[in-house]
Amino acid sequence: MTKEKEMLKEAEETNENRELEESGLSEIEELRSLVEKQKKIKEEKEKAIKDYLNDLKRLKADFDNFRKRETLFRQDFVKKANRDLIFKLLPILDDMERAIREAKAKEIDEAIVQGIELIYRKFLTILGEEGVKPIETEGQKFDPKYHEAIATVYLPDHDDYEIVEETRRGYFYQDEVLRPAQVRVNRISKDFMA
Repeated sequence: MTKEKEMLKEAEETNENRELEESGLSEIEELRSLVEKQKKIKEEKEKAIKDYLNDLKRLKADFDNFRKRETLFRQDFVKKANRDLIFKLLPILDDMERAIREAKAKEIDEAIVQGIELIYRKFLTILGEEGVKPIETEGQKFDPKYHEAIATVYLPDHDDYEIVEETRRGYFYQDEVLRPAQVRVNRISKDFMA
């Protein structure tokens, strides 16, 4: 009987071992399945993080571009507003130049002329600080980008298309023509003579 008992005992132990092995294998399978699920969850979260990061970078770039556009818009707006105001002030400069010329021609009191010239120079200095510069015409060739011809004259001692007189000063505003200079231009061509 002992042999039978031993055999029975061995059979029971084998069954128990088999059950343990089967339960161990099923636990390992469950753990593997759980690990795979966690890997998938981790990959999905990493993908979501990358997507959010890309969206954030795109939003940041869009905002930076918006800020730059807005800054340029404001600068352009201020420039145009200044340009319009300065353009409206130019007739005052013209009047002051005429007043100085007339005062000198009529020999008005020198103190008054000096006062007008002082105000005129201060006005030009302030405009110069804002980017306004007069267009040079003296001894220059006529250029329709900078000059407006109001008359042509025939003077043989001057070159063809040479500006011989400025009738109204022109100005640049930040390297753009604010107002072209009005000038008289010398013409020597045969077409002009006819």
